[in-house]
This record gives sequence, structure tokens and C-alpha cells, in this order.
Amino acid sequence: MRVRRLIAAAACCMITVSGLSACGKQDDPNHIEFMTGMSTGTAQLEAMQQLVDEFEEENPGVTINLIAGTTSYEQDLRVRLAGRNAPDIWNTHGWSRDRYANFLEPLQTRDWADDVNPLIMGSISKDDGSFYALPLDVAVTGIFYNEEVLDAAGVDPEDIQSWDDFSDACAAITETGATCLGASGKDNYTAGNIADYMLPSVYADDELDQLLDGTFVKEPYIEMADILAQWRDAGYFNIDYSSATFDDLARRMAQNELAFLFNPNGGAQNVLAYNPDAKLGFMPYPSAVGDPYLITGEDYALGVSKDSAAKENALKFIDFMAEPEHMQVFNAVANNAPALTTIKPEMGVVQSSYDKWVTEENTGTTLIFDRVYLPNGMWNTLITTTDSIINGQVSSEDAAQQMETSFISLYRRKS
Repeated sequence: MRVRRLIAAAACCMITVSGLSACGKQDDPNHIEFMTGMSTGTAQLEAMQQLVDEFEEENPGVTINLIAGTTSYEQDLRVRLAGRNAPDIWNTHGWSRDRYANFLEPLQTRDWADDVNPLIMGSISKDDGSFYALPLDVAVTGIFYNEEVLDAAGVDPEDIQSWDDFSDACAAITETGATCLGASGKDNYTAGNIADYMLPSVYADDELDQLLDGTFVKEPYIEMADILAQWRDAGYFNIDYSSATFDDLARRMAQNELAFLFNPNGGAQNVLAYNPDAKLGFMPYPSAVGDPYLITGEDYALGVSKDSAAKENALKFIDFMAEPEHMQVFNAVANNAPALTTIKPEMGVVQSSYDKWVTEENTGTTLIFDRVYLPNGMWNTLITTTDSIINGQVSSEDAAQQMETSFISLYRRKS
């Protein structure tokens, strides 16, 4: 029954995307359509289904259809919103404030609001304190690695303090026959992640201020792109970049064939699905302009459509999710920091890395670059330019020019 319902919801959503018709909701206050952004077969979606079943049992007559995420999730959601056919609940994937706030119900007055982890408030709240999503976890993201691959190459992650150190580590790893850095041309958000997570390492504070003021500073971007080009030319990326999927990368890391991913810790679940005994961890990103850092930000987060006919029940589900015993169920498979201060950190396979870099070292954090310093809509440009650099299709200067053109256009539109 559970599987049939999920498939039916997904099929309905496909009809919605192509025809902008209602997705079976029919303005029923007891029927909640939930676009999860969580892929079929993932531990996150399975945990969410478990919680939905429990909610439905406690609230007879209320049904929640979970719609699994796909690689076109963001575009599908844009189409839904443009067609004034918003789902009742959706995963805001980092954009609850800057992209979706006008479509969402404010949540700062909910009983759990004061318990939101301070680490994330800077990226989800407005100046007046309003915010529009319940974060399910807080990304505390470093460079994700396979410990056994590093050990085989004689690489100690604690010794990597600069990008030159990282390149040296890649050289040692490549000599063992393993691949240093994984990325996917098919799931090309992985390319965008690489640039997004590296850019804080090359932009000084005054250059960040210029970005916020509407001036794109090319030189740091070119510096980052040059590093990627050097890794490409040295053969540090997986040779099948153009055809690989993220699932391929997870399988190779599980088989001790891949050292590093620039990916949130949630990817650990993909790796562990192939090898439950994989030894995984994360380390801070090196910086050319300051101290090594970790990335923080909204990962999975749930918002409620302000125009939903099922808004009352949708908000009831959000409150249900915020209860510690329910939040803990999702936190157990997220491999991220808890979103609420009422939840004990449960980082799974990366717990030792969290203890080392967050608890013991108190490593500095920075918010996800594009969500703070680039205008809304730049994510796609960040993906395409990085993809082109890894493929060798453009120079660093040409990629920077594309970024500047997009930045100026979108910043003017924002203004």
C-alpha cells in the first residue's frame, strides 16, 4: 500500500508538471501533497514515510502523499509555483527565505521556533526574525572522504591545510590507482557543489562586500577555476565524469576506489547502502584567505504553502515533525547536525569527524556561498560553468565572464 501510494503521487506530479493541472488535491483539507525532494530508495525518504504513517495513524482521515524527488526537482517545483498549483508542503532545499518566502506560511510563531539551531538562523530568517521552513537537519559539510583510500595513499586529512596540500594528496591517491575527486556530469549539481563550497576559500571579506553590493569580482573566481582546471589536467577527477551518476560515485567510494566528494554528509547513506562497513569522514575546506572552514546551511527543510486548502493539517504535520522523538528519526539518517536544539546530535558514520572538527576544534563555519553572495538564479550558472571547466570546454576567464554576465543580469532584476 505504501509503495502504491508513493508511485501514484509521483505519476500525478508528472501530469502536473506537463499540464499544470491539479495533482489530485481537489482542495481537500484532509489531503496533503508533499514534494519531498528525497529520492526513491533513500534512507531519508524511508524515514519520512515511517513518520507520515505514524502521523496518519494519529490523525484518522488525513492522508499525505509523498512525492519522491528527481534530478528535475527544482524545475518541477518552479513550474508548479508559476502555475499557481503549489504543493501543500515542499522541501525548500535551501531557498525558503530568498526564493519561496512569498509562497510560504511564516513559521516563527510556532511553539518550536525558539528551538531552531542558531547555526542555521542566518540563512533562513529575515531581518525581522520571520522564517518560512522547519529545517530537518543542518548541513555541517566538509570534504567528504573514504578513510581507507586515504590511508592506503599515506594521506592524513589533518595535514591538508591548503589547496596545494590537497593537490599533493590527490597525486598520492592517484598513484595508488584510486580516483581522488568524484563528480557527475549527469547529476551535475555535484559540479555546482564543488564551486559553491570552494568559493569561500578564495574571496576575501572586502570582495564579499562587493558581491553583496552588486559588483562581481572576477579574480577570485578565476583562481578557483584555475585550481579545478589543474585537477582536470592532472587526472584527479573520475575519468567517466560526463556519464557518471552520483550513484556511481557512491558505489566507487564504497568499493574503496574514490577518495573525496564535495558533498553534504547525507551522501554517506548512499555509500553505506553499498558497503555498510565503509569508513567515512569529513574534513574542513582549506582557505587561501583565512582559516579552514566548514559549510553550514539549510539542507532538508519543510515549508507549507500559504494558500493551501490543507494548511491547517499541513501545519499540524510540521509541528508533529518538530517533536524531538520524530525529528530524531530523520536525524538518524541525515548524518548532519540536528536542526533543533532539543535534539541530540546523531551523526552516524561521521560522528568522529563532527566531534573532532566541530566539538573539539570549534572550526569556523560559513553559509553556503550562492545563497548569500550570489543573486537568486545563479545556481544554474554556477553548475554550467563548473561543468564546462571540468569538461575542458571553457577557460577560467571565459567561465568568469559567464558568471559576471549572469550576476549583473540577475542582480538588476533583484533590484
